[in-house]
Amino acid sequence: MTAGFWLEWARRFRWQLGLISALTVLSSAATLVVPWLAAQILGGVVAPDAAGSTQIDFSQTLALLVAALIALTALNILAAILSERASTTILTELRKRIYNHVQMMQLGFHDAARRGDVLALTSYEVGNLSDFLANTIANAPAMILTALGATIVLFWIDPVMAVIVPLIIPVFLIMMKLAGRRLRTVSADVRAAEVELIAIAERDLEMLPAIKAYATEAHHRAEFAEAAENSRRLAVRQAQLNAAIGPVIALLAALAAIAVIIVGSEQLSQGDNSPSELFAFLLYAALLTRPAGALANMYGAYQMARGTLGRLEDVLALEPEPGHSSGIRLERARGAIGFEQVQFGYPARPPVFTDLNLQIAPGEIIALTGDNGVGKSTLVRLLLRFYRPSAGTVTLDGTDIGDFQVQDLRRQFGYVPQRALLFNGTIADNIAFGQPSADRDRAVKDAARLAQADSFIAALPDGFETEIGDHGVRLSGGQRQRIALARALFRDPPIYILDEATSMYDLESEAAFVESCVDSLKGRTVIIITHRPASLALADRVLKLSANGVFDESVG
Repeated sequence: MTAGFWLEWARRFRWQLGLISALTVLSSAATLVVPWLAAQILGGVVAPDAAGSTQIDFSQTLALLVAALIALTALNILAAILSERASTTILTELRKRIYNHVQMMQLGFHDAARRGDVLALTSYEVGNLSDFLANTIANAPAMILTALGATIVLFWIDPVMAVIVPLIIPVFLIMMKLAGRRLRTVSADVRAAEVELIAIAERDLEMLPAIKAYATEAHHRAEFAEAAENSRRLAVRQAQLNAAIGPVIALLAALAAIAVIIVGSEQLSQGDNSPSELFAFLLYAALLTRPAGALANMYGAYQMARGTLGRLEDVLALEPEPGHSSGIRLERARGAIGFEQVQFGYPARPPVFTDLNLQIAPGEIIALTGDNGVGKSTLVRLLLRFYRPSAGTVTLDGTDIGDFQVQDLRRQFGYVPQRALLFNGTIADNIAFGQPSADRDRAVKDAARLAQADSFIAALPDGFETEIGDHGVRLSGGQRQRIALARALFRDPPIYILDEATSMYDLESEAAFVESCVDSLKGRTVIIITHRPASLALADRVLKLSANGVFDESVG
């Protein structure tokens, strides 16, 4: 896929990259003119009457040189602007593509992957690819033209002296090969260190309340500092390696220039070359170091882009969860749910279900109880199609849920997980959650009232517009749970899944919630995972889930 990736994105942005290449080629043409004009002026100044020197119109040549320099500057500025614009555009498109793909992956991928790896790939790492496309590849034609043009002129001026310049190329290629191997290894180490640093920071911010509660700040500061120092050391090593490449090339070019001067001086003294030709030869030899240096930078950029592309291909090669763009459309379900001989187990763990069977009628309220770890929440995850059973079927209204478009399927549920999943925004935005609408205010307030959240919201200074912080940190546990419950009620779905949704309610609030929700839940299928008496009283059936998906049933 490596070559295919570059071709795909080069075709996608062919107009931008083509325009950049055209501008840099014009810039290269202007660059090739400048040394010749400058050499004519210098030769005319140093030895205006030397034998073999070309008589020139000084004013006209100077005017042409100034015009070439102005054109060169304008072309370089325009090319740099367009390159930056193309680079940022490609970077944005790459980030969106990776984010969309990662978001569509099954939860099993996110369970196995480190969040730091995913964050690094979607944030700074893809910059290596966009820079390589917009800056390195787009500039390659200009560098090739400059190298060919300078070489042709060198051989046209003096084939004997021109042979000296290519002699350094094998040495240059050998050094580049050796440096490239080391650079590829160091680049991989730098990336791993940066990912580790991001992972530690993300983990510690997530765990900050626990870190403070257990007074382990010093340990975590030391761990982060050690990771930061490791990242710094590797980054310095990479920078040193990159920094050495350019000066080494300059040294080789200087040695070649010295050799040219020695040979050229001898030929000049013998009258074989004019001063203008010697100046031109030196300037074009120096110009030849520009594409050579660009080749060195291109090689380093390629090694970094190659590593990023390998990791990107590994992620993009993974199949997203099916049903995002195909499947049966579903407007609103009746709510009949079935589990038929379902088998399921998490990787590297004993099976959770070996023969799960359960039928829930439309509009029925089921309460699930059972010991921790028997699979109550797993049953819900299977129903939401977060995971697929290894055998058996899960059905909705008699149809395998795997046949539905996944977005349509999940719109049928109002899901309240054990841990309230809230984001840094207002209470109203968290209740509406991704459904902005000009007429949502009434529905948001009604949902909050049913969830017994309206009283504490009214007591807040900004009411429904109160910012709650990351994960709702400015709210209590019970308040967060009520906001999550209000979110499910706001959607008004045909099926509710309440996974310990009232575990942080006091008895009075829970009783009030049950009483206020009786009418709202009529005609809807409800699965309640709970052990609390008030919530159990809502159920038409109470089922106790035992090991391997065996139910003990009692009448609610």
